[in-house]
Amino acid sequence: MAKNLQPDRLASSELNQAVESPRLPISFGWFLLLATAYVLPGLIGHDPWKQDETYVFDILYRMLQNHDWVVPHLAGEPFMEKPPLYYWLGAALAHSFSGWLPLHDGARLATGVFMAITFLFAGLTARHAWGTGHGRYAVLVLMSCFGLLYESHIMITDVPMLAGFSIASYGFILSRARPLAAGIWLGVGVGVGFLGKGVLVPGAVGVTALLLPLLFQNWRSKTYAHSLGVAFVVALPWLLIWPIALYLRDPHQFYVWFWLNNVGRYLGFSVAELGAPNNEPWSWLKTLLWFAFPALFLALASVWQRRHDIRRSAPLQLGLVSFGVYLAVLLTSASARASYGLPMLVALALLAAPQAATLPAALSRWLDWGARLFFGTLAALFWGVWGSMIATGHAPHWTFLTRVLPVDFVMPFLPLAVAVAAVATLVWLAAWYGLPRLYERSIVSFVAGLTLCWVLFATLWLPWLDNAKSYRSVFVAMQPNLPVQRNCVESIGLGESERGMLDYFLGVQTLRREIHPDIDCDVVLVEGSADTPPGLLAPAWRQVWQGGRPGDNKGRLWLFVR
Repeated sequence: MAKNLQPDRLASSELNQAVESPRLPISFGWFLLLATAYVLPGLIGHDPWKQDETYVFDILYRMLQNHDWVVPHLAGEPFMEKPPLYYWLGAALAHSFSGWLPLHDGARLATGVFMAITFLFAGLTARHAWGTGHGRYAVLVLMSCFGLLYESHIMITDVPMLAGFSIASYGFILSRARPLAAGIWLGVGVGVGFLGKGVLVPGAVGVTALLLPLLFQNWRSKTYAHSLGVAFVVALPWLLIWPIALYLRDPHQFYVWFWLNNVGRYLGFSVAELGAPNNEPWSWLKTLLWFAFPALFLALASVWQRRHDIRRSAPLQLGLVSFGVYLAVLLTSASARASYGLPMLVALALLAAPQAATLPAALSRWLDWGARLFFGTLAALFWGVWGSMIATGHAPHWTFLTRVLPVDFVMPFLPLAVAVAAVATLVWLAAWYGLPRLYERSIVSFVAGLTLCWVLFATLWLPWLDNAKSYRSVFVAMQPNLPVQRNCVESIGLGESERGMLDYFLGVQTLRREIHPDIDCDVVLVEGSADTPPGLLAPAWRQVWQGGRPGDNKGRLWLFVR
């Protein structure tokens, strides 16, 4: 195989090592089409979904209504769990597209923006690290991860965290050849990660920046130190302006945000109150097996094949250290969710890119056909279930479906959605003839099949999913039973999702008994388990309604009036 050119603008840097360029790589046009087909479906066409979308959207909705850009509010109460970058961009896009899209669909476009940024900088990092042609394979590896698929299409503050980490990685890889540009991108990445999620990304990037020169000699240079100095200056406005504004506005809310939601979640003293406990820290090692599949295994193979180059290869060093630092943070944190691990996928994509581009022909062919068989079967299932529901008017009585989706849902026939699904399926089938001409066809085949299944999920099945995960039908059914003449609505046990959607769909903000124990409202909304319904609160109260989401067999809502 012929050697490719050295990475442009970095050829003189000992920090970067060129590898063999992929033969017959996927063209940029087809790559861009595949990435677009991955990112766009699912961003519009449905209500905010439980768990994260429901509270994230109401926060940015309140910003649009109240024009308070400093203190995030959920259903009328300060909500200081996350910094406001996602809310700012989501609110701006919701307002900009309000003439064409519902507010929640416009807001969700922010996720698409952050994912585009993530893919762009992941590709640039791999291109400058490994050579021309490898950037698109890093993006393909990232797109192939099962853990990214759902999170990259919903309103969630972890996507700006992911984008910030991707930008910071690009800054690291530029640090010897272009210290000024490296420092700018590193500082911007830290800032985006911080304003998106909190101190997690700045902490992980900071430890990585210190460990690289401690562990590897080729990072001990004045130019690297210069890039870190520039990064510090660039990051300062991102790190200081909003926190200072928050502190000047409300010192208590600053305490809640910084001390309880950042320090407390990591050390554990606020987890009992805030939730998301990390009861089994080592379960992250098991989670990675599916969350980072197949990137984890490609990265391991890449590192093993290049193990003798670790002492001199900056891409290997950066990928290993950034992945190790981030994993160590998650293992030692008292709070955890799978989505917290998204930045690790960027490090794995950097490590895996050269391996994905140069798999042995026999293995690539075997994996290609395995991906076609698996995703083809899954696509047939999507089409088959949809066709059955159109023909019979109800879902198949399969436990794995009816456990989470309403069996009595009547699937509508949506011509545009069906047309998009049909075109995607035909393009995937047509691609079978082109894939064998790609030496690296396995990763392309895997991502194409995964993308097809997501497109079918986000078109054919979207109304069914929306019916199960939206609160619209719940509160529309409750509204006629809600007295027009009332002094206030009290809530007991009502979660963040329910409070946010009650505010959005009905314009009702409840007063929680948990923080207003002496409140005297004439309407009470109670949330609890369907197995243990509440009795009458007192003889004066009468139950006028009960209900729940069609896809929720456990939770229930009860409305009482007096």
